[in-house]
Amino acid sequence: MNYRRILVIGDMHGKFSKLLSVFHKIDFDERQDFLILLGDYIDRGEENMRCFRWAMEMSEKQNVIALRGNHEQMMLYYYALGGTEGYIWLPNGGNKTKAEFDIWRQKDPTAFHRALEFINDRPYYHQMTVNGEEYIFVHAGLNPGKSLEEQEEEDLLWIREKFYNGYRGSAHVICGHTPTPFIKRDWYYPIRLPNKITLMDTGSFMKDGKISCIDILSDRIWQSD
Repeated sequence: MNYRRILVIGDMHGKFSKLLSVFHKIDFDERQDFLILLGDYIDRGEENMRCFRWAMEMSEKQNVIALRGNHEQMMLYYYALGGTEGYIWLPNGGNKTKAEFDIWRQKDPTAFHRALEFINDRPYYHQMTVNGEEYIFVHAGLNPGKSLEEQEEEDLLWIREKFYNGYRGSAHVICGHTPTPFIKRDWYYPIRLPNKITLMDTGSFMKDGKISCIDILSDRIWQSD
């Protein structure tokens, strides 16, 4: 199918007002556009469950792919392992998400299983060919020393410097996870690296951070207010 736009939204981290701001600007049409969400819907913000439930609802629409982020994975492990992984998730913003999630569970008895099933069903990456070029959409990145089929969960969800410093593949990789101000000081805008990598985490949870969206067909970028 020929899409009008192929849109990618970076890390949200519970910033629902920023999410609505950028989403209204792009005027998404599920019949003509294709939308990829790069994960990390939760943690560190004030409206984590609103972002999470929005991603759940969007994933059911036509032409929408919601990927798995490392923060969703930490949440999944926390509950699947009976809270034994709390020392990882809770200090990384999971304490705010858990408080919101507990309220949702009290109101909706099905919330627990629905949330964990949603996370467990999220793909680690999405691959597609656009105008003869290969694109890979993934939360964190790829291990430069392995093929796509050989990639491990740890790399797809957590990798940083080894990926964006060492990647030399032929595919364009669109990812989040590493906030752009970590790469370029006070830079809250997507970064295109020379080795075909586009970083889309523009620090939504930071004081001056944004949620960003790119159309890979036109290279147009939208950002939250």
